[in-house]
Amino acid sequence: MASPQRLQVSSGSKRHSRNVSYNRAPLARRMTKGPLDSDDPLAVEAPQTPGSLTIEAANVPIPTTPFSPERPFAQPAVTATPPAPNKDFNYLLRPDIYHSLSQLDLPSHFQTPNRHTPLFAPIPTLLANHSFRSAATAATLRLCTPPAPLPEELFPLLYIRLACLTLINHLPFAAEESKVLQDINSPFYRDEITGKNVLPWELRVLAVRLQGVGYGDGRKSVGGYHDLASEARTEVKEAADPEEKQTWKERLKELGLCVANALIEMGDVGAAIRHLESLRPRNGKDEVLEGRLALFYIHVGNVDAARQCLSNCNTPNLKPLKPLLNMADGRYADAAEEWKALPSSDLTTHNLAVCLFYTGKVHETLELLDQLIGKGRSFHALIFNLATVYELCSEKGSQRKEELVERVSKNTEEKGGGERGAADL
Repeated sequence: MASPQRLQVSSGSKRHSRNVSYNRAPLARRMTKGPLDSDDPLAVEAPQTPGSLTIEAANVPIPTTPFSPERPFAQPAVTATPPAPNKDFNYLLRPDIYHSLSQLDLPSHFQTPNRHTPLFAPIPTLLANHSFRSAATAATLRLCTPPAPLPEELFPLLYIRLACLTLINHLPFAAEESKVLQDINSPFYRDEITGKNVLPWELRVLAVRLQGVGYGDGRKSVGGYHDLASEARTEVKEAADPEEKQTWKERLKELGLCVANALIEMGDVGAAIRHLESLRPRNGKDEVLEGRLALFYIHVGNVDAARQCLSNCNTPNLKPLKPLLNMADGRYADAAEEWKALPSSDLTTHNLAVCLFYTGKVHETLELLDQLIGKGRSFHALIFNLATVYELCSEKGSQRKEELVERVSKNTEEKGGGERGAADL
């Protein structure tokens, strides 16, 4: 460190000065474009094809008691370029990088061996039965047990492992295990002939989120999604097949929603809303995007903005969102009538039960929720709400919750379905 004497300047020395222009008009900020902007060449006038949208699609809790059923898990369609023979991926076959899954976090009813799908069952069967814990373990055994999996099986197995860990609330394990991939955009993962990334797209999207969680930096996830979006835009420009071009456009749209979810996980709901608003097409209306925005607006309490998003949306998949507006305003009787008018489903039945509870019709609420349990449904919000009603309306709440656990575990054995953790019950 320099001494104080050296930092002093003599009074006779000429000091450096600069002229400051206080009246200069500020420069206008230049418009910048990011890889997620729906601008040319992606702003093609093509008919909007909204996909399926459920209440929980935006991964945002609605500002009432949790009431949205879980999205059914379909067997992942993982596609990728088979790894080149000269690539060495043996580092993914080390057993020490995979965590063992203890059953201590499961209620005792779910620890009964005959209530688990056997590990030697095919992985597609495990996934179809929602036995995600068993599927995660089976994927690990296939990865780490000789003979080694074929190159085209390696990365799909890893994707199933990480996705199943996420679904059974072992996100820290999945985040830690995803670090083994390191930089998913590294040239190491590029095919030497085609230049394409050999990692499945689904695995790369999942790894971006998990690595952001693992390193405790949500900005890493946002940056990773933008890197993937840049690649997707390039693929859109270069794709000669119209079907392939449309696939990359859909992936680009998906990445835009992933960025919004990452911002939500960082706690910046306002930035997520502004981001989704920036994705609105110049011409026409993307009803799926408007539905996501409506969910975010309901989450922050801006019901008027949510109502405006849904004002001109006629897609059947968005109709379940409209009763939420009355629920957010506290008009549960009106919302109940709207739920009754919709086609019967687990979603409508569950939300109708919530509305009836707030209107004082507790017995009807219990009847509807019990019907869902009797049909073998056991999603988290249903169990949480039913257990809450037991606590509020009965002096034998603990006993009735034990009976509920027994019913859910029995349904798991008879009708298939994933086991529930202690936090769900």
